Amino acid sequence: MRTILNSKLAARLKMPIAVQFTCFASAGAAGTAVHYIILLGLVFFLLASPVAASILGSFVGAAVNFLLSHHWVFRSNRRHSETLFKFFTIAGLGLALNAAIMYVLVMIAAMHYLLAQVAATGIVLFWNFLGNRFWTFADDTRNT
Repeated sequence: MRTILNSKLAARLKMPIAVQFTCFASAGAAGTAVHYIILLGLVFFLLASPVAASILGSFVGAAVNFLLSHHWVFRSNRRHSETLFKFFTIAGLGLALNAAIMYVLVMIAAMHYLLAQVAATGIVLFWNFLGNRFWTFADDTRNT
């Protein structure tokens, strides 16, 4: 067991931040894909309510994102109970940041909502990565 932990630590310490960010974005894309697959599957095959299907898909997608971030992106040795609250706190703050950016760009700056969403998504992606790297998994990523 100690060898496995040491190999995980060694791999984490060798991962450049750009590679880690790419892995984080890929984990987010995987979580989003799971969200959409569940949404489409429930609505198309089970004739479920799109809102209920989206809520369930969102929860499952977030769980996939958390697990990939914990085990693959940040290669954490900490228990899920130690990182789960922080991970979803960062996600919640990211949601609020997204809403604020959308409000400013669409309602005040009169930007087209799709362009505003692209800008908000990029900013929130960086926020989520940095928040998780330097807070949620800080003990696991120092010196990387």
